[in-house]
Amino acid sequence: MTLLVDKKGGIAKMYDADHWLLPVSRRVYLIIDQKMNIIYRKDMGFAVLPNQTQTLIGEADSNIK
Repeated sequence: MTLLVDKKGGIAKMYDADHWLLPVSRRVYLIIDQKMNIIYRKDMGFAVLPNQTQTLIGEADSNIK
């Protein structure tokens, strides 16, 4: 799921994804479980996660209980 950030950056700040200098967000991958706990977090700055789909599916699968 892609999250869009509000104009004042509140969502980016909440997930510690705001850029310290530029008025943009960093690319942060999050997997959140059913209890709203973050079970995976990877901050890529402005880059894309290598093997994005496979990595995220693997992380989700390894955290299923």
